[in-house]
Amino acid sequence: MSAVIEPILGRYLRCEIEGRPHRIYFEEAGAGIPLVCLHTAGSDARQWRHLLVDEQITQQFRVIAFDLPFHGKSNPPEDWEGDEYRLTTKTYTATIRAVCAALGLDRPVVMGCSIGGRIVLNLAIDHAAEFSALIGLEAADFQQPWYDTTWLNRPDVHGGEACAALVSGLMSPDVPPARRQETLWHYKQSGPGVFKGDLYFYRVDGALHQKTPTGG
Repeated sequence: MSAVIEPILGRYLRCEIEGRPHRIYFEEAGAGIPLVCLHTAGSDARQWRHLLVDEQITQQFRVIAFDLPFHGKSNPPEDWEGDEYRLTTKTYTATIRAVCAALGLDRPVVMGCSIGGRIVLNLAIDHAAEFSALIGLEAADFQQPWYDTTWLNRPDVHGGEACAALVSGLMSPDVPPARRQETLWHYKQSGPGVFKGDLYFYRVDGALHQKTPTGG
């Protein structure tokens, strides 16, 4: 196999989110219509690496994938003092809008999976005019809880491995072994309490089954 340098550029973006300074890591490739990709709960933007090297996509789109704060290479806010991480609709929405504004994106396409798919629905309800398209993958307006998350941030439980174990049961049996292990490895590296905090948004704060559209 000959050596290959992939055409993905990684950078750090310093910006304010809800008045708090953040350092956000993002990767991009391609040119054209900006396409912002949102990762799943407890993981990071590495999930989009195959899309970032897909020439059919990058010939038409500037693909941008960023790590949410507390995920991957994005730090917690600079003034964070160790309080429990808990993702809310308000903060998630503010993060996406802040990153898009800081990068100077004009009505980008936003595509998200799982919690990323859920927030896309929120964006469609409250901020649709800011985006040229919104794509939800594995999106749902509500998920009935089917396991207890209270034990996901305990000193006697490896949160990353527990996260990966739960996700492994959601993967198709036909997934190539290398892709399965790659995906689960991402989840195993989740920070303490991050998966649990993301699921607070997905299960509680971000539930849409009783929400009335407000426009935008």
